[in-house]
Amino acid sequence: MILRATLSMTILLQGLGPAQAHVPAGTVLGIWQWPVEALPVMDGDLSEWEVVPDSLWLDLNTLDADGNPLFWAPDLGEGGYLGAYLETGRYGTEADPADLTMRFAVGWNDDTDRLYFAQQRFDDVYDRDRRELPPTCGGDDAVEVHVDADHSGGFFYFRGDDFCESEPKACFYYYRQSGRYAQSALIRFPPVGDDRDAWHWMWASSATWHDKEPYSCCPDSYTLVGEHGTQATLTAEWWTRYYNYLAHDYPEESELAELSEGQIIGMGIAFCDVDPGTSDDADAGSAHWLTGGTGSPAWITDSDYLSDWILLPVSELWTGIERTSWGQVKASFTP
Repeated sequence: MILRATLSMTILLQGLGPAQAHVPAGTVLGIWQWPVEALPVMDGDLSEWEVVPDSLWLDLNTLDADGNPLFWAPDLGEGGYLGAYLETGRYGTEADPADLTMRFAVGWNDDTDRLYFAQQRFDDVYDRDRRELPPTCGGDDAVEVHVDADHSGGFFYFRGDDFCESEPKACFYYYRQSGRYAQSALIRFPPVGDDRDAWHWMWASSATWHDKEPYSCCPDSYTLVGEHGTQATLTAEWWTRYYNYLAHDYPEESELAELSEGQIIGMGIAFCDVDPGTSDDADAGSAHWLTGGTGSPAWITDSDYLSDWILLPVSELWTGIERTSWGQVKASFTP
């Protein structure tokens, strides 16, 4: 089903310029366009997302244009969490629906320059307590989203000595260099705490303004049946604005990425499944499912390895449908 969508997107791109460089090669995923009159209401009720075709929803069985699994999971049991991303050839593609099922879609709007996200999740053990271990996804079940809105690519996560030779002072502030030209965040529900990683944790940035309106929304737009440490189902939706240049301390100095129909952006999606480990290996049982096939772990730090996504035109599915706001539609159902 998704295979048909990626193939059709690839054909569409033939008239849009040179081939893109992101991975998997030849695969372009679709981003649904919401008409401004019918933007989804951020309330955790995904009924308005039912208009999005099945072909634009991702799950752990989604295939790329060559028929290979789009999602791959590094083996976190060898070499630790970081080691899984530095080594190659240790990946898995077999997901157990009794352990985790995910359904995920992305939308956009030309007027708001926002990306809209929706997820449906079943997890046999839902972890949301903001503990430090295991290190997978910061120790919580989450969705990770990395966006390179202008498709410029390049390394975006820097360590302490990356700037010391060329900019001696910068080596003391390397954390502020990360995430300037692409942004990556872990989205976690429900919010825990009240600081910059309560629900929208832009882990590679020191920014403290990114998780609030008008930059992103909304920490309470979810429905959770279950609780931490138990079997649970989650539905959630949120939106975020992305930046071609992000000034960590000053949103007014940041350069907003303006979105347009037919534009190709780079984006990586990861589904984090934090399950109880052992005293010797805290990550045992956990999985980090990333888009992009075998090269996918590299996009954690390098935007060159993201997947290509196209901002689609308004669908013909809207033809003949009155563009009433979803808020009005939902209100009409209220007894």
